[in-house]
Amino acid sequence: MNKIINLFFKNISPTQIITKNSFWIIGGKLLGGVLRALLVIFSARILGPDLYGDFSLAMNFVLIFSFLPELGLTAILTRELSKKDSDKDKVFDGILSLSILLSLFSYFLIILLGKIFIKYELSFKILPILGVMMIFDVLREFSYSVYRAELKGELHGIFHTLTNLILFVIGLVFLYKFRSPIYLSYAYFLGVGLGCVLGFLFLGKYIKKFKFLFDLSLYKNFLNSSWPIALANALYLLLLYIDSIILGWYFPSPYVGLYTSSVKINEFLIVLPTGISLAILPMISKNLEDKEMIRKILELGFKLSFIIILPIIFGVFILADKIINFIFGTKYIWGFYALKILIPSLLPVTIFMIFSQFLIAIDRRKELIIYDFVAFFINFFVNLFIIPKFDYIGASYATSLSNFLLFLFGFYVVKNYVDFELWKFSLKPLLASLVMAIFIMIFNHINLLLLSLIGAIVYLIILFLLKEEFLMKIYYNLRK
Repeated sequence: MNKIINLFFKNISPTQIITKNSFWIIGGKLLGGVLRALLVIFSARILGPDLYGDFSLAMNFVLIFSFLPELGLTAILTRELSKKDSDKDKVFDGILSLSILLSLFSYFLIILLGKIFIKYELSFKILPILGVMMIFDVLREFSYSVYRAELKGELHGIFHTLTNLILFVIGLVFLYKFRSPIYLSYAYFLGVGLGCVLGFLFLGKYIKKFKFLFDLSLYKNFLNSSWPIALANALYLLLLYIDSIILGWYFPSPYVGLYTSSVKINEFLIVLPTGISLAILPMISKNLEDKEMIRKILELGFKLSFIIILPIIFGVFILADKIINFIFGTKYIWGFYALKILIPSLLPVTIFMIFSQFLIAIDRRKELIIYDFVAFFINFFVNLFIIPKFDYIGASYATSLSNFLLFLFGFYVVKNYVDFELWKFSLKPLLASLVMAIFIMIFNHINLLLLSLIGAIVYLIILFLLKEEFLMKIYYNLRK
């Protein structure tokens, strides 16, 4: 028990710290993602493609603007608080104060632009509620960025799970009682709002000493570092949600509902690369002078990515129709085509996120901005061209293309700073994933949950037989 406590609750060595924080951040995001995914499932089933399409359109529109209150500042907060010589109180006060001002501006912008671009009346009525929810969500992430800076990934994981548990309970009650997209929006407002309060309650010294700072020179200093991150986040959100907006312009809301069913599964799976990349940022920030250590940290991130992501891609691709039917029901079954198209791009997204966090740590994220723009404009014009002809299938191809392009751009930029190895870590996870895939295809007729569990066990056994280095290290550490 002491070994397990040391492994998952204490900071001992760089490899153990990354593993521990990745475990907690991914675990929290997975559990929170499962709860939020369950709420999405119940919402889609109870409201139906029409009403759920209205809700999805409003939610996606609001999320496009979520970069504004944050504006890349959470990553800067983590980076600056990770440094030994920073004025931590001033950094926290200044960044939070700036975010509050940006939140007010973003809310005004959501309502103003919503009148122009949202043509469904019900979707527009939801915007003001979800706009406040989005601000709570961004502020909640500020508390998590402090936990990551202090290498306390366990707090991030626990509070993220609790927030989504609260949201799930409130959302389920409101859905069954009112069966309305508006009341579902109120559930998100209350659940995320309570999670925001919970996150800030445990910041202790920072909250007790907090003073609102209106200091333009300080704001300028933060924004000089954060604007590339903010712009990249804005373009990423546009890449993620602009297809739904275009789809909703050309087709009725049920088409948006069908497409959203596959996108939500993909979004849920993105929590895995997010957890890995977020755990890497503070470790790189603490070792900026040690290039060899940075290379090892990056390669550890690549190795974790291949181990975790490759079997998911194979499994989801083979079982896409079963997954859509199991989660959303037969009304959404045709969404599985989009899921098959989207899921292979999960690996390039994962590696790109690691590249991005590395560039943030060394304050060079702006070097990727031009490539972010290229990927966005390609995505936008491809969507405009193929969505009217191929509906949500075309949108899926456009998104996957953009994800692969971003990976290639990130690889090119980061290679200029670190001479890392990438593909050598993929062989054993790839072989284990292929064996698992063959097993799944042979026994495709059995229950989905049982098949998924057995498939995961088969994958881990093959990795163990191949003596995959990362798993063997964990195994021998627990045996010592």
